[in-house]
Amino acid sequence: MTSIDPPPRCYNAPVTSWPDKPLEEREYPDESDLDDDPDAPELLPCPQCGLPVYEEAQQCPHCKHWTTERLGDWRASGKWYVRGGLWLTKTLVINWIWGIVAAAAGIIVWLVYEAVS
Repeated sequence: MTSIDPPPRCYNAPVTSWPDKPLEEREYPDESDLDDDPDAPELLPCPQCGLPVYEEAQQCPHCKHWTTERLGDWRASGKWYVRGGLWLTKTLVINWIWGIVAAAAGIIVWLVYEAVS
């Protein structure tokens, strides 16, 4: 019968036994290490109701006030003039094309009418 070697120790594996000697004073964590998690989201007061809201929140869960600019609100974005200009340009181009098509159709109808009569 062959013996099976145990798998190699993983460095990230938890320690299963405590050291035989107690920890020294320098091995304990500092008080500054015991502060809040620096990656935790910060709570800020809502500009409308004043209750705490997460910094990344787009809307207050209490009063439903938008804390950030809504992405779909084009009036709040300050780019309404760009959208208006694009709409006007599109309308003028479409009307111009329809005018050319109508003129061409009129000419074709006139030519057919002249050819028939």
